[in-house]
Amino acid sequence: MKIKIVVNKPYEAAVGDFVKSIPYRNERLGEVIYAGRNTISHINVAGIDLSIKSFKVPMFINRVAYTFLRKSKARRSYEHAVALQQMGFDTPDPVAYIETYRHGLLYRSYYVCLMLTNAQNIRQWEERPDCDRIVDGTAQLMVKLHRAGIFHRDFTPGNILYDPDYRFYLIDINRMKIGGNIGMKTMLKNFNGINENFDALRALALRYAEIAGIATGSQFASQVVEESRKWWSKRHKRIDRKQRLKERLKKSQQPNSK
Repeated sequence: MKIKIVVNKPYEAAVGDFVKSIPYRNERLGEVIYAGRNTISHINVAGIDLSIKSFKVPMFINRVAYTFLRKSKARRSYEHAVALQQMGFDTPDPVAYIETYRHGLLYRSYYVCLMLTNAQNIRQWEERPDCDRIVDGTAQLMVKLHRAGIFHRDFTPGNILYDPDYRFYLIDINRMKIGGNIGMKTMLKNFNGINENFDALRALALRYAEIAGIATGSQFASQVVEESRKWWSKRHKRIDRKQRLKERLKKSQQPNSK
């Protein structure tokens, strides 16, 4: 098995040996805090809280693509974190990325960063006593991103964190485009999945328009809400279709009752 490991120099002395052991730990990487398509674990090493994102083994065609045509998700996560910090954005400090290869193709990859132990995401911000602070901070972050030519393709409430000082952090950043102009169509996409409460979404869009200097703020907010309604409607239809297919498949696999 071929292994590529890149460790951020400030963390090499403290956690370098642990990072190099990750591919051999058989996914025993600490406390699992999320298990889904990918797995996120938390572990303290030498007094440093680390978050380890283990990406699932790609399908064969994607293994070929990630080996010869595209950077792995782990590498993109690391490099995007470095770029974001250089551009003045907050994201957990990148510690390392690891790529393992089997039969000449990418197999597993890992992204290691600092764990933000005192931060929370912005899900259902409209129900919180600090709602106005969250709306203001999120809107400022969005305007700053768009002015910098950054499009976060997974700009969802679970991927936006804030700490007690209302510093806002971006996570899950492997699917990100950096560079170029952000037009209206792309800008609107960043609002789509951020909140299904359309009153809360309108408040965010109005604050965004105010910060960005959009004169027709009310019209802009209405456009944001309308586009988001369409997006959520399509999303729910996709989820319903998948659920019906699962139920039909499950039913077809059941033995006929006598």
